[in-house]
Amino acid sequence: MPTATPVLGLRERNRLRRTRRVERAALALALEHGVDDVTVDMICEASDISPRTYFNYFGTKEGALIGPAPSTPDEAFVEEFVHGRGPIVEDLMLLIARGFFATEPDREVFAMRRELYAKEPSLQALQVTRMAGKRQATAELVRRRLADQHPDMPATEASDEAQLVMSVAFGAFPVISRLWIEQSGDEAEVETYIHAAIARIRRIVSP
Repeated sequence: MPTATPVLGLRERNRLRRTRRVERAALALALEHGVDDVTVDMICEASDISPRTYFNYFGTKEGALIGPAPSTPDEAFVEEFVHGRGPIVEDLMLLIARGFFATEPDREVFAMRRELYAKEPSLQALQVTRMAGKRQATAELVRRRLADQHPDMPATEASDEAQLVMSVAFGAFPVISRLWIEQSGDEAEVETYIHAAIARIRRIVSP
């Protein structure tokens, strides 16, 4: 990617390691037994933490299964996007990817979560609901960029275009994330996956 994502500090990295350990345990149990038959006590025993610590980290049993809320990209990246002049959908995908990699995602956890979502659609529905606010916040960033580039664009048109750009960008990420899991898993390769996804979108809409 053009600019490196921020590096987590020692405290954040230690917390992240503990979080990943609990997530792996929770996902393994849910894949083996089903979500309904997994309890917080089972997760805590498997990951060697107390229920109090578990709830401080995740809030609910489902919290470890769907993972933490998406992070907000670094403000410098946000400003770079808002004032950017490249292809807007690709620029937005890069911004989303930077927020994703800022949490130093674990490929194994991500793959397990995708597998569980396929078996437990209700969990994916929870994730979609949680992402609603993130999607609207992202659409607002796009609207800001459109206002910066096209100050004379009517508000309704800018709002509609922002929704379309956001929807295309988010809609492509299941494909991009699959490539990340199944291929190199290298952050540097994600830009390649994004460009490939854009090329496929262009073929679809303009055969």
